[in-house]
Amino acid sequence: ESMQARLRSDALTGLANRETVMRRINQLIERHRSGADTHSVGVLFVDLDGFKRVNDELGHDAGNRALVDVAARLNRCVRDGDLVARYAGDEFVVMLPDLPDHAAAELVRAKVEATLREATAAGDGERTVRYAGSVGLAVYPGEGDDAAALIKHADEEMYRRKTARRSGGDSRF
Repeated sequence: ESMQARLRSDALTGLANRETVMRRINQLIERHRSGADTHSVGVLFVDLDGFKRVNDELGHDAGNRALVDVAARLNRCVRDGDLVARYAGDEFVVMLPDLPDHAAAELVRAKVEATLREATAAGDGERTVRYAGSVGLAVYPGEGDDAAALIKHADEEMYRRKTARRSGGDSRF
């Protein structure tokens, strides 16, 4: 059991890993297709803005502490039954099962964005860092037929939102 748990989770953050979240999203989609569940499934794709600067200016230990902090923040702002996963590097995926509609997913997205803007200590006790994140959203059915398609859609939307914010001059780190 211990080995299985390690295979399903990210060693640094303790979150679910990429394979686990992909499998869980596909399981929910199959339940929906079979008629066992009629609720929508949402996927948030979270990318930390300017995270490379944290590693470059404060070091990799501070970067790792930042990732652990972000993981804890994401877990605090989602519902019971949602799944937060570290997807890769400074990218996270949040699976939102049992959504009544797209608007419910938008509320969770807004909460995630607000949570990421809160200041935190940088790890050296002297500086504060704000972790801004760009968050894309995709909802099944309608914006993808499987986990890979939903995550791709959410990733593309995240990139559009990040680009729009950058062109508006908003830099959070």
